[in-house]
Amino acid sequence: MVRAGVRNGYMLLLFIIFSVVLNEIVLVGNDLIAQAADGVLGGQQVDFAAFMAPLLWMIALGTAAAYLKSISGSHYSAMVQRDVRASLGKRLVKLPFSYFDEKGTGSIITRLISDMDELGRFFSEILPNLVVNLIVVATSTIYLVQMDALLIVVLFASYPVMLVVADRLSKKLARIAQKLRSHMDECNKKAYDAIQGIVIGRSYNLYEVQKKEIDTVIDRKVEQACQSTRISSMGWVLKNVITTIPVIVCYLFALYETMQGRITVGEMLAFTVILSRILNPIGDIVFCANDIREIGVSLRRIQEIYKQKEERTGGTIQTLPEDNKDIPAIEWNNVSFRYDSGGERPVLSGMSFGIETGEQTAFVGGSGEGKSTIFKLLCGFYDRDDGQYILFGHAFEEWDLEAARSCFSEVSQNVFLFPGTIWQNVACGKEHATDEEVVEACKNANIHDFIAQLPEGYQTLVGERGVRLSGGQRQRISIARAFLKDAPILLLDEPTAAVDVGAEQKIQEAVERIASGRTVIVIAHRLSTIKNAKQIYVVSGGKIAETGTHAELMERRGIYAEMYAKG
Repeated sequence: MVRAGVRNGYMLLLFIIFSVVLNEIVLVGNDLIAQAADGVLGGQQVDFAAFMAPLLWMIALGTAAAYLKSISGSHYSAMVQRDVRASLGKRLVKLPFSYFDEKGTGSIITRLISDMDELGRFFSEILPNLVVNLIVVATSTIYLVQMDALLIVVLFASYPVMLVVADRLSKKLARIAQKLRSHMDECNKKAYDAIQGIVIGRSYNLYEVQKKEIDTVIDRKVEQACQSTRISSMGWVLKNVITTIPVIVCYLFALYETMQGRITVGEMLAFTVILSRILNPIGDIVFCANDIREIGVSLRRIQEIYKQKEERTGGTIQTLPEDNKDIPAIEWNNVSFRYDSGGERPVLSGMSFGIETGEQTAFVGGSGEGKSTIFKLLCGFYDRDDGQYILFGHAFEEWDLEAARSCFSEVSQNVFLFPGTIWQNVACGKEHATDEEVVEACKNANIHDFIAQLPEGYQTLVGERGVRLSGGQRQRISIARAFLKDAPILLLDEPTAAVDVGAEQKIQEAVERIASGRTVIVIAHRLSTIKNAKQIYVVSGGKIAETGTHAELMERRGIYAEMYAKG
């Protein structure tokens, strides 16, 4: 964020220059009017034409300066917001998977939208206004000092009281802003959950329950917002009351100085004009702490993203070894992992296994035993706590992370599709994919005939998360995406578990086609689908409890045989 401000600093510099020029024009013009007033009161003949000529020039220059000031300020604000948003987006995609799990969708959305809007308000409103106010106060103060230094002493005498009041109010507003942001996180989370779970919500008549939860959060948010408004309004009233006092005192003192002959009537007139120009800026500068402290809450929440450690890029291995068929695809030696570093029980504990290149390997076990976690560690979504992970003969740390992930294609029972077209969802499996490649992948996935019958064909919109397609159709599109990626290792999380019998056969055919010649790792729920796996690992308690072929495990009559008997 600092870099964004510095990079676009030339626009801010132009804004400052034009603000100074504009204010100097006002002061010089004001001085001309004061001199003319003194001349008239002194009985001198004032040449009106000679007086108006420079004044008109100053009006023209002031208009140009005001326009250029507005343009440079707007451009600075827009460019800084653009750079900060772009920087934040780049940062987010580099954060580890664990950050998104920990913070949740609601909190991240609030940071991306609401907190960024508050930061944008700082650059578009508060910073430009603060700069202008400082320039006005500084230049006007110098002007008044040259006129009569005692006027400045009187003017600023009462402002320490305003500073104390503003400081106390701003601290209260900052605390409320922190609570308000937390309520917004929760509100966004509730709304997101309600939208994503709309089918379940309506199926179980949870509308009133969800509405009540959202209303409760919104009520708390509104209460905090109202409290913030009350305090801000109190600050505004106090600012006006406090600024009224020095106005009255200064006018009386200026009148006294005029009567004593220390300043002329024209100077008194000039003083009243300048006083009216700087009173509000002084109050705004003092009470600016309120806005800055509130925005500071949003700034800290955004900075929290920047403080997170980026996902490692790592290693020098950029491509798959050419002789990879002669080495094991994956080797794990005593791998341990827990999601919560302070947790008591690890999800995986001392796990060791090997997966041969070009063979099919299956992992089975009860729910919550760590099978899906294995997939996450294989793809580098999480870093293991201990043990060794070797991918195609090289320690995983030696791999560039993107290169390592390019070795995997995953087909899950929980398919995610982007809210674009069918073509876009398939083509994301390969950068710069051609139409011919996309069509060929869909043919291999047994989905091309269905797509060809659609009015828009491959340009058909799938809807959010693929809602316009059936489960089987979404699954085959995900298989087509995996076909297009053409990775050497295929991760299958029981892709036929959540579809009907008719779709299952087509999906199974597509899976067998894509699995041909690849290393296949399967998380199996229906054990009948992995009878031909070369190696089956039974996961229990975060460890490998049994290993062998289907026949060997059935003969052993252990955990696997018991699971198989239960169907």
